[in-house]
Amino acid sequence: MSTAQQDTNLIGCDFDAATAKALSGNDIVALVTDKTGTELLAVSGQQGLKFNMSQDNTEAATKDDAIGGWTLKFASSKSWDASIDGLYSPDDSATKTVAKALAESEYLCLKVCKRIRTSANTKYVPLRMGLALVSSDSFEAPNDDNATYSMEFQGTGKPWLYETASEEQITAATITVSNS
Repeated sequence: MSTAQQDTNLIGCDFDAATAKALSGNDIVALVTDKTGTELLAVSGQQGLKFNMSQDNTEAATKDDAIGGWTLKFASSKSWDASIDGLYSPDDSATKTVAKALAESEYLCLKVCKRIRTSANTKYVPLRMGLALVSSDSFEAPNDDNATYSMEFQGTGKPWLYETASEEQITAATITVSNS
């Protein structure tokens, strides 16, 4: 393959270090706020986080010769959920907010952010966020190890997504906290 032909085939696929850089899980943090929205709280001790989106698909069987008898599928309902686990701290404000939301069947806002630290401030750039119900909140205290927690959230409605947001929306949803 000639260089000119190779360059044409790779337009839009520039695999330089900046393009291919993956986020470190250590830079991703889960934050919650209750229905008052007065405090956005980082969940303490976070070690793991999952955010899942899914879509049900319906299908229509066909015997239509025009499409060779292939089954047709159609997009149906969508949903999202998230889970967080880590080291348990019963005095953590976010942990208390999650437990209260579950106990009182209240919604909370779950925000998954990329944390960017500088000497002057810390920025929380949202990657995913949305209204959720807590479906489980548990902790485990083995005799020979640290106490840990696990929290499960069921999203309600469409989540906000970094990948589909405009630069203006990302900037508006970014939180900056002074380190002083």
